[in-house]
Amino acid sequence: MSYFRTVLTYQLPSEAELDKSFLESQGITVYLMNNLTTRNELGPAFWIQLQVADTDWASATSILQEMRPERFGSAARVAELDRAIKRGAAGAFLGAMAAGLLAYFMLPETLSSGGIFQWDSREQPMLYACIAGAVAGWRLAGRLGRRK
Repeated sequence: MSYFRTVLTYQLPSEAELDKSFLESQGITVYLMNNLTTRNELGPAFWIQLQVADTDWASATSILQEMRPERFGSAARVAELDRAIKRGAAGAFLGAMAAGLLAYFMLPETLSSGGIFQWDSREQPMLYACIAGAVAGWRLAGRLGRRK
């Protein structure tokens, strides 16, 4: 029994059908997964996956890579994107922590005594400060990363 492996994913059905036809002309059996779910007016619910048998995966990948090399990312580009995502997440975390701590120590004590599940007058501005700090930290980390 042979399993299927995904070679590429697509948003547009026309691109998937084009690559499927090309691989089939090379003698490789191809299956398009989710190819009917993208035909609606709201956009694709799922990405179309071009799948081939596990034994044909290497040859299908090399054929498509020769035909359209821009569809396959380089390892350097993947590492660059990974660094940008990690830098942004760290910036968002640090920004939220800094803004939350500032709000905690700078806001006055609550005047109302709410129950255990009620938000008092101090918690809601602290949450807003944390969200604003996270957004500011994410944006700052992105700007610092582009300067390098």
